[in-house]
Amino acid sequence: MDGLLTRPYQPGDAEAIVQLAREAAGHAGGHFGKSAADLAAYLAGHLANPETDSRLVVTADGDLAAMGFVGTPPPGGSHVDLLGGVHPAWRGRGIGRELLAWQLARAGELHRAVAPNREWEAELSINTGDQPAVRLFERFGLAPVRYWFDMVAPTGPVDAAVPAELRVEPYDARYDRDLHAVHVGVFAEHWGYQPRPFDLWAPMTIRSASFRPDLSVLAFDGDEIVGYVLAYTENDPDRIYIGQVGVVQRWRRRGVAGGLLARALATAGKAGFGRAGLVVDAASPVGAVGVYERVGFTVESRTVTYRTKL
Repeated sequence: MDGLLTRPYQPGDAEAIVQLAREAAGHAGGHFGKSAADLAAYLAGHLANPETDSRLVVTADGDLAAMGFVGTPPPGGSHVDLLGGVHPAWRGRGIGRELLAWQLARAGELHRAVAPNREWEAELSINTGDQPAVRLFERFGLAPVRYWFDMVAPTGPVDAAVPAELRVEPYDARYDRDLHAVHVGVFAEHWGYQPRPFDLWAPMTIRSASFRPDLSVLAFDGDEIVGYVLAYTENDPDRIYIGQVGVVQRWRRRGVAGGLLARALATAGKAGFGRAGLVVDAASPVGAVGVYERVGFTVESRTVTYRTKL
């Protein structure tokens, strides 16, 4: 990395990081929709210490050429989330190789410091079209373990309804704690999920700058939340992001998720948004891909998660 400087991440870097991530994803045929505020919230919830767990590679003029982050798992967790990327103009110079080597070494240090007697894994995800990154990961011994679909749908009316026995309401902050508890229970069976306590989860979701309570909906069986769809704005002004969709087990396969998504898509259309995006596990054990397809979502791009044991 001759001629380049490295330094830790600072909150004021979020906009430049989003721009790099957007260009890197687009170069590989993918899409990166997070805003700078949401990225800053994500990093605040994942980095235990930005001074030791982040590296930005910058030019002498201060332009961002590459980045690398090493997240600490939540209490009881075992997956170290690695986030990083190299600007397309700076690829092919060994920067990604040096950053990944540092990330894996730092992940190992965290493992030894936090939970040396428990098995940990480091993981990171890329668009499947990013073949140079695939070769780099495999060179370091990482292996593909899970695939994901990035899906998109037009907003507007959809022919799907929540079962008549349930009550549907717009999101309301008074249900925040109950919603978090339901979400943790619903996602417990999802591949790779690591629950986070409310105070870490809320800033990245229902208290984030991009959260749209007016486009989010909850389904109730009596006073109990049994389903939810949470929506967010993206850096594309025509597009919303469906960040979380969940239905408690006893109400699954009865049209709850489809009905809530239909409500959210119709509301987003009335609010002036033309499209909605989401990410789903391609091998979802609850059949989520089919649910999304039935309300109009189609695959826009594909992502793969790589892992290695620490």
